[in-house]
Amino acid sequence: MLEYCVCPKCERMIMLDSEFDSGFCCYCGTHILYSEAREELLNGLRASIPDEYVLEADLSELIDEDDAYEDTYGFDECQKERAIAQEFLGKWDFSGAFQAFSRALDWYPRDFESRCGLMISGILRIRDTENWERYLTECTSEIRSQSDWKMATAALEYALDILKKFLSKGGRFVSPSYTVGFFEKLAAGFPELKLTAAQIFAHCLNVENAPFTDAARLDHETTQFAVGSRPNDPDKNLSRGMLFVLRNHPDSRVKDSLCRALFVYERAVWLRARDSARISDALKLCEAVTSGEFPPEDVRIVLNAMYDFLMMGGLEKNSTEREKIMFLTTVYDYRQMREMERFFSSRRFFWKLLGEVYLKQRGASLISAEYKKIQAKIAQLSG
Repeated sequence: MLEYCVCPKCERMIMLDSEFDSGFCCYCGTHILYSEAREELLNGLRASIPDEYVLEADLSELIDEDDAYEDTYGFDECQKERAIAQEFLGKWDFSGAFQAFSRALDWYPRDFESRCGLMISGILRIRDTENWERYLTECTSEIRSQSDWKMATAALEYALDILKKFLSKGGRFVSPSYTVGFFEKLAAGFPELKLTAAQIFAHCLNVENAPFTDAARLDHETTQFAVGSRPNDPDKNLSRGMLFVLRNHPDSRVKDSLCRALFVYERAVWLRARDSARISDALKLCEAVTSGEFPPEDVRIVLNAMYDFLMMGGLEKNSTEREKIMFLTTVYDYRQMREMERFFSSRRFFWKLLGEVYLKQRGASLISAEYKKIQAKIAQLSG
């Protein structure tokens, strides 16, 4: 079974098969022992997690003792399985912990400590990212008191801290298209964790969808080194994830960098292919961010990036305005241009392109009222 490790020589995140005593680092080529590489990772994780989050530790301190020790069939067996699961957590064996917590809940489904343990071990074993939202939903649906909320918060904070540590070592293992619902639900239910959730999600969203940008801060080989379920086809619905980051991340520079990485990167490829799904997604983002929910700075970030994507602004220094217009008239129809009008109506280039696209319509005329209106707008913005 593949396990996360860290190469003792180059300190990069790698994966080795635990069934073999040794293996090779895929970055520096060093022959290393599995036990040493695994211990290198675990030592780094332990050093980075505050003592109060060590989970061999007692989530049980946060649960109502009267509720926990009801004389109910299966509770004793549940306790035994939970103790086994806690031992696995102490060894950072999240797959073993997940199986033991599952057995504990089979015996006594109302044991909230086991429910929290199942959630965090399910997240940290990484295998089935598409089920993270279900684990969170099942856990929060069992919450019965303020104490339970505190336990769930502590468990999630512990899991997020370890995820951040994995990311700092170069790991990229979370598919945004599968986990966006999890992060949305987490931020809504646990506002104190929304910044950490946004930081993790922004990183994964960027590396998954724009691996060669500076914002990724990881090399191509690392981005290909992933664990967990991933969609077979590229995700063309990036606006939902971008909106999550806009709502929950306080750093405008991060939001601007991410928005450009997701939508402006490789835009020429998308436009030449007339990728209507990508174009519609960009317009959906514009629509959402101008709904009145977002502050002016976020609106500026999105509309500027979407203009550079959809109107080819900014980057093609060697292309003339006329060349860009002639190309874009092959990409958009008049309906699409009208959709963009309320977002880019202050741009002279937009109106010049609109005029050219309009003239390609059946029945269009240089002397029509519509064309005269477009020309008047161009003259106004040129003055």
